[in-house]
Amino acid sequence: MTASDLETYPLHKAAFFNDVQSISQLIKAGRSLYEQDMHGNTALHISTMLGHREATALLLAHNAPVKVKNCDGWNPLMEAVSYGDRQIITEMLRKLKAQSRTGISSRKPHLIKMMEDIGDFYLELKWDFQSWIPLLSRMLPSDVCQIYKKGTQLRMDTTLADFK
Repeated sequence: MTASDLETYPLHKAAFFNDVQSISQLIKAGRSLYEQDMHGNTALHISTMLGHREATALLLAHNAPVKVKNCDGWNPLMEAVSYGDRQIITEMLRKLKAQSRTGISSRKPHLIKMMEDIGDFYLELKWDFQSWIPLLSRMLPSDVCQIYKKGTQLRMDTTLADFK
């Protein structure tokens, strides 16, 4: 990070220097935990990459997003795994589970409305793998997948039919 970047992104600066007091003050002042720098990194990315457990724990305690990806396609959890810090990985997995549950709960009314708008249906998908190699054809699977939709209920039945 350059000097101008540190001033443009004060939360990132605090995470970079593991300054938990500044992080806490910035969060209380309303600084967004979703803010990304020019590389797409959030403050959680920065603290994770540098192995700052205290800053990472504080950001996670304030619900910093674990799923947000940077420009290279990495999220903070991926960064934690790459650095191998089991404590941070465990904390992030717990937070990711909580954030995922919250995300699903908030989208549930919209999904139910969409299901009501779609008409009832039955769909059957049959697939069968085959090969011109005789022995291989005998080992390839086939299956029938049945999907039923009635009202807001969705059911999918699938079984592996056989291995000829």
